[in-house]
Amino acid sequence: MGSFSRRFITDFDWLLLGMVLLVCALGVMQISSVEPSPGMWRKQLMTVLVMGLPILFVTTLIDYHKIVNAAPVLYGIGIILLIAVLLFGRVVNGNKSWLYLGPLSGQPSEIAKIFTILMLTRFLADVRKRPLDVRTIIIACGLWAVPAVLVFLENDTGSTLSYMSFLAALLLIGGIGWRWVAAGAVGLVLVVALAGFWLSHLDSVKYKDNYKIQRILAVYFPDKAQERFSYQNKQAEIAVGSGGIVGKGLGKGSQGTLGFLPEVQTDFIFAALGEEMGFLGTVFALVLYALIITRLIGIARSARDRAGLLLVTGYAALLLCHVAVSMGMVLRLLPIIGIPLPLMSYGGSSLLATFFALGLALSVRQRRFVN
Repeated sequence: MGSFSRRFITDFDWLLLGMVLLVCALGVMQISSVEPSPGMWRKQLMTVLVMGLPILFVTTLIDYHKIVNAAPVLYGIGIILLIAVLLFGRVVNGNKSWLYLGPLSGQPSEIAKIFTILMLTRFLADVRKRPLDVRTIIIACGLWAVPAVLVFLENDTGSTLSYMSFLAALLLIGGIGWRWVAAGAVGLVLVVALAGFWLSHLDSVKYKDNYKIQRILAVYFPDKAQERFSYQNKQAEIAVGSGGIVGKGLGKGSQGTLGFLPEVQTDFIFAALGEEMGFLGTVFALVLYALIITRLIGIARSARDRAGLLLVTGYAALLLCHVAVSMGMVLRLLPIIGIPLPLMSYGGSSLLATFFALGLALSVRQRRFVN
């Protein structure tokens, strides 16, 4: 036991944990600066220390094979929670994605993402045929589609799109043929081109109350968008642009602290960071995220089996998607779809799901030399 404890401590990826905690610290500072109601930053900090870190360490101690083997049960729990949201959930900001159980509340879609990655990992890890045949691809897509469709029915477009990131990564690493990759790339280009053509010729008045279309127009065809749907984009641009090189200082921003940016503690935490900590602050955050993702890729490459490789790769793709989309929204490169910035945005569901996923990755690292 003593030998195991020493090995656990010496082999633990303290550098990865340190970078994760630095991002969390940035988030807590920004939440304390812009919080719409008192106490949010304390709640976020307590979630990290009292729940997040214990989940990470306990998950690291458990052999990830045991968790992968339990994937069907976890996947089933995730599906049940998503169905419960559709039946009993509350609508918050237009999305029916919140489930309230007495004093507890959360967004099951966040943990369901990790459970789906686990299920796909279990299925694809046992497939030896290369390239993947049509039957395998259909089954994998079916396993993915059940939770993805349920999340889509919750009207949570952001989470639905993030589900696509790890499906693509797992199929690619799992051994999908390059013909499928080429067909998917061509199909994606065609869809984007046709969507762009349709939007450019769209009579936007007919869709003046369709917020999804209006949010796309606000980014790519601002002259066609209704003014009220461009508001968030403009405020985010003002926040980031006014921060300059070093920012205005914590608590001295206007867009976040004065309430011009709605949901600033969640969807627009990166805009608040840009306004108060400037270009240098945003670059620092970007570098931390890049190092975390790079570290995860390194863990995936060092995994001793396909299950470890697939598991960590799937989460690295999901994390990259969340970071890219969240920052892209703020910089007006992507439509606003309401997606949290991992480890920084306020909210327990995303935070705890992230710590659980990081614990799985660290479990893979801890067992990379085990025979």
